[in-house]
Amino acid sequence: MAGFVPVVGIDLGTTFSAIAYIDEYKKPIVIANREGKTTTSSVVHFFDKDSFVVGDEALKMSMVDRPNTVSFIKRRMGDPDFKLNIYGRDRTAQGISALILKKLKTDAESHFRTQGMEVEVRDAVITVPAYFGMEQRGATKEAGELAGLNVLMIINEPTAAALAFGINKLGKDQTVFVFDLGGGTFDVTILNIKGNEINMVASDGDPELGGKDWDDALLIHCSNQFKEKYGKDPQDDLYSCQELYDRVLQGKISLSTRPKTVIQVSHEGDRENVEVKREDFEDLSIDLLSQCRVMSERVLEKANMTWNDIDTVLLVGGSTYMPMISHMIREISRKAPSTDVNPDHCVAIGAAYWAWYRFIEEQSAKTTEEMGKDEGKRVERELRGSLPSIRVQECVAKSLGIIVLDKTGNEMVEEMIPEQTPIPFTADGDFAYYYDNQTSIRAEITEGKGRVRGDVKVIGQLLLNDLPPRPKGAPIKVTYTYNRDKTLDIGVFDVETSKRGNAKVALDGSMTEAEKKAAQEYIDKMTQE
Repeated sequence: MAGFVPVVGIDLGTTFSAIAYIDEYKKPIVIANREGKTTTSSVVHFFDKDSFVVGDEALKMSMVDRPNTVSFIKRRMGDPDFKLNIYGRDRTAQGISALILKKLKTDAESHFRTQGMEVEVRDAVITVPAYFGMEQRGATKEAGELAGLNVLMIINEPTAAALAFGINKLGKDQTVFVFDLGGGTFDVTILNIKGNEINMVASDGDPELGGKDWDDALLIHCSNQFKEKYGKDPQDDLYSCQELYDRVLQGKISLSTRPKTVIQVSHEGDRENVEVKREDFEDLSIDLLSQCRVMSERVLEKANMTWNDIDTVLLVGGSTYMPMISHMIREISRKAPSTDVNPDHCVAIGAAYWAWYRFIEEQSAKTTEEMGKDEGKRVERELRGSLPSIRVQECVAKSLGIIVLDKTGNEMVEEMIPEQTPIPFTADGDFAYYYDNQTSIRAEITEGKGRVRGDVKVIGQLLLNDLPPRPKGAPIKVTYTYNRDKTLDIGVFDVETSKRGNAKVALDGSMTEAEKKAAQEYIDKMTQE
């Protein structure tokens, strides 16, 4: 593997994460962690302020040492106010996610050493749910940087899954429905594969729905059965609850292949074997399944499609192994889900492909600049090898707008770029000064759908100062350019004076450079047990 460059794709999941790369034969390889598993539990347990463990060992502590164990941190990404105090130190969502990413990075480097290569894993593409906004995407990028990664791009999980599925099917035009049910999040995306292009059509999701909700339903059922007989609740004791939770997880897995299972509940010297039939589990989950059905229909409606327009259904995420999911999809779509991708691995594999394509793109551009276009093309062909040329187009996850004043002086949100708009995209808006003798403009950039400030999130602002006094009604032009790398360029232009202001909303997260430096130094110093 002389000259090999370790460029990786990472599926940073709510409950499990995975890392993959493209080998010298252009084949995707999912890297097993040092425990021998190809997925790593996205759980961190802190032994003290300076030592931690990530993965299954941390998962075992999730009930017995709850205050010092963190799971489902992905649900808090992008929340600048989130802080978790553990052993006297405030932990951010980015910092905790960085520890998960750091383990994946270290495990990958260990894998390469077994291949005889002493390499540092640096360049990575990381995936996020399609409905993640700019702050959530920025926080994810920030977590990667804190883990010592150079984040080439943040891409949508369903896009990655479609890439893993479609890379060997280019040329066969089809519309793909990606049903992504992970352990803690759920989203649905429709993509169109045409020629050598993969285009996102529509997407939506629920950050508070996932396989954990099915686990909880089964755990409560078993606890109630025990409580009815013995008058005491195993959930009241951390050790009994942890033991039951572990058995519930195994029972849920068993019900995916068997018509029934027995889950043993032990608490304060008493034991009860709770028999659970698959149909019982499905009855317990009927409301959760209904939410999945409603979301699926909603995304079809967004895309102005019916099930007749869908050629392929992809099931992504470990929770889709539950038979009730595939049965529901068959019932509403009249289609059998594709078995061409591994639900646990396809997102990491798709991210690995895109990481390699981004690396090729950068190397080709660099060579073109230094040695000319022909040499750049040669490098591109050499690095791509047997892989097909491909183009991926994603969409704006959430509407982007600007706060303006209406005729009565009340604030309102003017939409500039609607959600589901293919990117890159440029939008222009014509506005006017509201007051006489204005000498400055403040443009507040918003994300989300709604007409008033309370419905949306302000993600940035642009100030244009030192204008000559402007009369009320004088024209202003505002330009929004949403780029391929998910950054937003904003321009404000005073038409009569030609004075211009520019700003950029980038995927930078909420941490200052000083905070990032301090956090990275601390993370590098921490010891993984």
